This record gives sequence, C-alpha cells and structure tokens, in this order.
Amino acid sequence: MATNNKRISVSELDFDNIKTNLKTYLQGQDQFSDYDFDGSAMSVLLDILAYNTHYNAIYTNLAFNEMFLDSASKRSSVVSIAKTLGYTPRTASCASALVNATIISPTSTPDVATIPALQPFTTIVDNKTYTFYNLEDVTIAKSGTSSYVFQNLEIVEGTPLTYTYTVIPGSRFVIPNQNMCLRTLSVSMQETATSDIVYTYNLSDDLTKVTSESRVYFLKEIDNGLYEISFGDNIIGKAMETGNIVTISYFVSSLGLPNGASTFTYQGANILGSNLSIATTTAAFGGGDVEDITSIKFNAPRMYAAQNRAVTSDDYKALIYNKFAQAQSVQVWGGEDGIATGITVGYSNVDEAKNKTPQYGKVFICIKPTNAVRLTNQQKELIRTEILTSRNMVTVVPEIVDPEYFNIALDVSVYYNPKSTSKSPTQIETLVKDAIISYNDSELARFDGILRYSKLLKVIDNADISISNNITKLMIHHPHSPMYNISTQYILKLINPISQEGSATNPVFYTTGFYIPNSIRIHYLDDDSNGNIRLYYLDDSFNKVIVKSDIGQINYELGEIVVRNLTITALDGAVYDWVVRPESYDVVSALNQIVQIDPTTLKVNAIADSTLAGDTGAGYNYKFNSIRS
Repeated sequence: MATNNKRISVSELDFDNIKTNLKTYLQGQDQFSDYDFDGSAMSVLLDILAYNTHYNAIYTNLAFNEMFLDSASKRSSVVSIAKTLGYTPRTASCASALVNATIISPTSTPDVATIPALQPFTTIVDNKTYTFYNLEDVTIAKSGTSSYVFQNLEIVEGTPLTYTYTVIPGSRFVIPNQNMCLRTLSVSMQETATSDIVYTYNLSDDLTKVTSESRVYFLKEIDNGLYEISFGDNIIGKAMETGNIVTISYFVSSLGLPNGASTFTYQGANILGSNLSIATTTAAFGGGDVEDITSIKFNAPRMYAAQNRAVTSDDYKALIYNKFAQAQSVQVWGGEDGIATGITVGYSNVDEAKNKTPQYGKVFICIKPTNAVRLTNQQKELIRTEILTSRNMVTVVPEIVDPEYFNIALDVSVYYNPKSTSKSPTQIETLVKDAIISYNDSELARFDGILRYSKLLKVIDNADISISNNITKLMIHHPHSPMYNISTQYILKLINPISQEGSATNPVFYTTGFYIPNSIRIHYLDDDSNGNIRLYYLDDSFNKVIVKSDIGQINYELGEIVVRNLTITALDGAVYDWVVRPESYDVVSALNQIVQIDPTTLKVNAIADSTLAGDTGAGYNYKFNSIRS
C-alpha cells in the first residue's frame, strides 16, 4: 500500500532535492502506485518540473538579493539603492599637474600677461601622448623689466567636450561619456538663442541651502555608467523653461594612465608673440576610475549617516572617500587621542613632546593615496578647501598629517619535500614571495592593519603543497628624513613593545650610517640592551668606538625611543633608517601608522627537507634556522 504523502517538501532549492521531493510526493499517491519513476517517461516530466521549480527559485532569490545593498551584485541595483540614500557614485577623475610657465621672448612688455583658458600642454607616458589644459584664464603681472612667469599653473588632462540642448517638454540631459570628470563639469543657460546673458548653474549637494530661485543642477548615475543632469521645479531650485538653451561642458578623462607625467610641452597659442617654457613643479596625479560597486556599498550608508557634514570621525572618512577619488585608506582621530605616531622631530626635550600629545579642538586626518606614499601639498589644500571647509565644525581645526610607514623586513626559510614537487628551489621561493606580497596587499598596507604572525606563517606554508614548514624572522624598519646641521631630538613612538633579548653585541635597535660635525667617520646608533642609546663609529679594524654611551634612551615595554641633541650633517646613502626588533611578531598599527611588508628587503630561502625525503641520516643533516635573533 502506497504511503499517503499529501504534501511536498519545499525546504530545498537544489535540483536533485526538488526532484526527489516531487518523486516522493507522487509515489505517495494511489494514482501513481504502479509507476516506475526512474525508468519511464515520468522521469523526464519530473526533470522538467524540477528544472522549472529550480529556475524560478533561483530567479526569485536573485531578484530579492538585488533589493538590498549588502547582497546586490548588479551595478544598476547598487546605484539605485544608493540613490535612495541620497548618494551619487563618484565619477571618473582627471589627472592634474602643476607647472611653471615662462614666456621666453615676449615681443611686447605690457604690465600683465594672460594665458587664455583651454590651452594645450602635451606629455608622453608609456609611448602615448596625453593632452592637458588650463581650465581658466590666468593673468599675471610683469616681473622686473620683461619677465613673465606663471607659477604653479594647474593643468588638467582630458578631452574637452561641449553639448548644447534646447529645452522642450520632457527634455533629458544625459552626458554620453562614461569617463566624464565631475571636477571639469560646467553647466550654463541662456534664456533664448539671442540672449546675451548666460547664467551659471552649480552642483547642489545641500538641499537645505536651495531655494526656488537657486540656479543649481542635480547629478545622478543612470544606465550603462552614464550620468544625467536635472534641474529644479521652481520649488527646489530654478526650473528650466521651454526654449532655454542649456550648455554642458566637461572633460573626458584618460583615468589613471597619465599619472606620473612630469615633462610637458606647450602647444597653445603664442603669448605676447612668444612660446612658453615649461618646468614641472608637481608631476601629474589624481587620475582615477569611476567608483566601483564595492566602494559604493561602503560609502553610501556612511554618507547618509554623515548628512554632508563632518562631525564624527566616520563623517570625515565618508566625505573624503566620496569626494577624493585617490584616497586608498583614511584614518581620522580627535586631538584628545594624541598627535601622530612615528618619528617626532625637533622637540628640545621629552616633556615638551609629551605636552603636545593632547591637542583639544583639533581633528587629525591621515590619507594614504593610491599609488603614492603621501599626499602632495596641493592635494592637502584641495581637501581642506573643497571638502572640509564648508562641512567642518567652526570650532574644530582639521589637520592633515602624513602616514608613518613601518616596513617589515622578512627573512624566510621554507622547508620543502623535493620528492613531492618538480619545482626548483627558485620556483618555490618565487611562489612564497608572491603569497607574501598578496597577504600584504589584502591584510596590510593600510591604516589599522595588523601583521598576524601565525596567519603569515600559514600563508607561507600554503604557497606550495611541497612546503612542510617555515622559519620566519622579522625586523621593523622606519625610514625618515632627519634634520641637518642642527642639534635635534628624535622621538620614535613604535606602539609595539621592543624585544629585550638583545645584548651589547646583538642590539635590538640600530640605524643606518650618517655623518656628524668635525668627523669624517660614518656614525651609527644602537642600544646597549640596558635602555641606553649609543653613538659610535667603526675603526679601521671594524671595532666599535663609542662616542657617547647615553645619547638617548629606549623604553622596551612602551616601544619608545628618544635620541637627544643629535646633529647630522649628511647621510651615508639615500635613506636614514631606524631598525627595531619587536618583542612580538604580531605587529600592530595605530593612528597614522601603516604596517607593510617591504618587497625590496624580502628574503626567501627554499631548503630541501632531508627528513621528509627519507634520506639516510636525515636528522643529522637537518638545517636549523630557528634562532630568533
């Protein structure tokens, strides 16, 4: 007698489970008690029913996923949801550079000289020519008898385009280029084709300041990565009327390709009958892609919470990520939490430096730009004036500080079984290096990054199936710029405790070489394992000669090093580097610190494991390399 199964289980979305549930249901019906569900045409019908149910379930699941910001995968869905939060994804950005332009041989010498807007400056990057333009007319006064130098002239890369629309009912103003740069976008209107008056419209980013007479426009992303401009309705913003002439001008960006350009040639009209000589003061920077969906998902809710003002640290982060495309990582903290970490230069004593630690009424902002170590002065000024000034609380002073990089030097020995791989030691070493660099890119090289030693070891072991284990040692390197020819105090706040397992002959802190006054010897710093910093040089027999045994102190527990009254006249090499052995191989960052693995100092040595290979006397031939120091 057939089982009386009157219900179909609907708890599964897998095809095989759906088919099994359908078959179980039918087998429980008296009408199908004699059917062979596996060896007859009924199996085909069950497949069709299961496929139909499966497809409908997948479609419904995907559709519902696209309704939520966290789970949406299509850009159109993410943009649409972000729109409900009042968030407009960032457009592409144009690269810009600063140059000094000098009129070579003017044929006349008026009191002022002008470079008209949109004069071309060309450069070549990777064998491709890019054109930069000055966005506005630039006028300077004559210097001396006949000298004209346009200093720090900003030029912007892109292809300038202009579109003109005549307003009719139902007009849409779609920008037909995906890589439009918002910074260069200008919108204007004439009431009629014969009107001499041109009204300029500005982008609205604060509805509280918009009235019925405000000449503003609104920007939103639509299908295919394009942007659309819209205008007010005479309630929120001035409306367009039929017959108005709308002109939209902008640059189409080449994204990040021109970044780094440093040599420019003026190709525009002669100024005062002469060409211009160009000297670059700041190489091209700032070119970037449109905002991707990962960034939109991250920024949209935070911008909604910030409400276009800068109060909390998250507000500052959201604004900078949204308005400054080149921000790879941003850190913000209040002045009450202390000043920046890393090397502090120039204080006359320790107490003075400590007294500067709390700075109430300030907010510190640190930005790591994409493909660069730190911001230029021009980028800092741009952030202050165009992003923060109008949104920051009047009583709070924002201060932009540079990141402090703590470079991790790794010395890795990997043991591998030569009988389980055909790879050479060099190939294994390359795989390990690639795995370490990938770990650095995903886990480190940003603010609040933590080098977790056990996780790093696992990454190394998993680089190749033949690797059995590894011995990895690390040191922290902190390169910085000293002050020259002046007695200076240096304070390093490492945050991480410093090892106390050193000795006078095996220090846990040392520096690269430098010169001091009245000596031709290269001098160095290290610690004596008792908390004192020593100044010394090496004699002709490479023996240490201590010049001063207590030029500073080291606090091993707090991870702080203080060097007093050190005068450096020059460096022995291009970099002044402080090297520290940490107490823990878990290295953390705080405030403006960035912990990153330095690929230039990465050492990997692949060692064939004789024990795993089963060699005779393997244990006696094992290469020990586990000494921490």
